[in-house]
Amino acid sequence: MQDTQNHLTSLPEKGRSWEEIEAELHGFKEMDLDEEVHLRLLTGIHKGDDRVHEVCRKAYMMYFHTNAMLADYHPGQRRIQSEVLGMAVRLLGGGDEARANITTGGTESIFCAMHAAREWARATRPDIPEPYQIVMPQTAHATINKAAHYLDMELVRVPVGPDLRADVDALEAALTPSTLVLVGSAPCWGFGLLDPIPEIAALAEQHGLWMHTDCCVGGYLLPFMERLGIELEPYDFRVPGVTSISADLHKHGYAAKPCSTVLYRNEELQNFHWTGVAISDWQSGMYRTHGVVGSRPMAAVAAAWAVMNFLGEDGYVDLTRRALQVKDRMIAGIEAIEDFRCLPNESLLIPFRSETLDMLKVMGGLVENGYFPWGTFDPIYVHPSAEPVDDVVVETFLSDLGHIGKGVRDGNLTAEALAKYI
Repeated sequence: MQDTQNHLTSLPEKGRSWEEIEAELHGFKEMDLDEEVHLRLLTGIHKGDDRVHEVCRKAYMMYFHTNAMLADYHPGQRRIQSEVLGMAVRLLGGGDEARANITTGGTESIFCAMHAAREWARATRPDIPEPYQIVMPQTAHATINKAAHYLDMELVRVPVGPDLRADVDALEAALTPSTLVLVGSAPCWGFGLLDPIPEIAALAEQHGLWMHTDCCVGGYLLPFMERLGIELEPYDFRVPGVTSISADLHKHGYAAKPCSTVLYRNEELQNFHWTGVAISDWQSGMYRTHGVVGSRPMAAVAAAWAVMNFLGEDGYVDLTRRALQVKDRMIAGIEAIEDFRCLPNESLLIPFRSETLDMLKVMGGLVENGYFPWGTFDPIYVHPSAEPVDDVVVETFLSDLGHIGKGVRDGNLTAEALAKYI
């Protein structure tokens, strides 16, 4: 959506007062969607609760305008970063040999893992011809396409099974002499389903391939679901064939954006993370950064450290329990409206659809009511995401959805508003 009315097109000739700027910024915020009600369930505004958010904010501001590119040269920052990464490794099944890096988000984490895989193959697998192939289920995240493009790798998307999870037999049938990487999601975005990671990893081991678990959504959620007694297939370094993992702290780790992690089974594999990007043949000595970007916010790393210490395992388990309770209330409320039915899964996503209503019109109705229409198109679902929110947020969504469902059935709603986003 593009708004071109009254835009600045050049730097103001004279500076403006903070009071004037602040008032205009407040006006801009009022133009945006309502984060406290309409966005908490539909765009992943992962705040935890007010206490967690305040800890996150205060820690962030302590390191505001601090560049984490230099964290290794500051003892305090180095310790903060090291402790965040140590906690991440342990949560995701890594032992003393596992390693991790901080990145700015899932896109960068996945890019770094694919880059490491490419460099690993060039050094250790001369039998695999380039261009290397990434083979993955249709439901794997689109950011892997970006990584493949930038790294001159080929991408092969494989149809999923009828349960919308990766079909391991189909993945195996798609292998070629150029296949280097197999990918599974834990869970996939949109449907919230765990792929059969142990089976994909076993296939990777059988063929000597790199296996990446995209755990961006689940990395800091699934461990606490397991601590609540929910049985899940293993998805992390407990599975022998998993080589690397991407996991976003700014999702269910409740850290400030942008903050993600990319993890490697051992230091030998992590060394390929640096291949070609640890640079010393210039006038200023060694240049090595944790990911693709150079400058990155230390504030986000400090906020992650603060939240992880503030919550501890008990706090994360409690937030996860509360979010799952919200999910149960949402499912019951959604399925009481029209003929909406929710897709069972192993995450906090709540994909729902109707067999009789035009779901594009449902999405359009959500837009008209101030929501961002997160959803999938093949098959078509709308997918709110449960968060540990106040009852009023849930009740408002269910009430709005009831009116939308009735409006679509009565023919009073169109999909026109959806055009703002697709």
